[in-house]
Amino acid sequence: MEWGISTESPEVAPYLRGAGRGQQVVLEGNRLVLTCLAGGSWPLQYRWTFNNINVTDWAPQYRLAIPSLKRTDAGLYQCMVRNRMGAVIHRKTEVQVAFLGTFSAEEQRKTVIQGRPAIISLPPLASFPRPLVTWYKDGHKIIPNNQ
Repeated sequence: MEWGISTESPEVAPYLRGAGRGQQVVLEGNRLVLTCLAGGSWPLQYRWTFNNINVTDWAPQYRLAIPSLKRTDAGLYQCMVRNRMGAVIHRKTEVQVAFLGTFSAEEQRKTVIQGRPAIISLPPLASFPRPLVTWYKDGHKIIPNNQ
C-alpha cells in the first residue's frame, strides 16, 4: 500500500480583502487611483464599472487610474473580480469631485438709510463642496450679524 501526498492546492474562489472606501472627495485635475484588493486562486481578473457601465474589460489590473479628474468623473465606481471558481463584486465607492467655479469680483454698491441693514447678495458660484464665504469692508472682515 502506498500513501501519497497531494502537492496540488485547492482552487479558491475570489474574495475581497479590506473594507474599501465608501466615499472619496478628490480635487478636480488631480489623479484618482481606485484599488480593488482581492485574494483567491490565480489568475484573478478585474473589471471596473462607472455608474453601472463597464469602463474596462476583464484584465489583471486591480487598479483604476484617472490621470486628471474632471467633474464628469464624479459618480459610483465598482470593481468585480473573477477567476475559474467564480466572481465577487466589490462595494461601491462614491467619487465626488471638488472644484471652485469662476468667481465674479464685481464691486457691489448699495445705498441704505443710516442704521438700517444693507443686504448684499452673494454672486452665483458653482462649486463643490459649498464654499465658505467671508465678507470684507475696507479691508476688515465683517462679522455676520455684528452691528
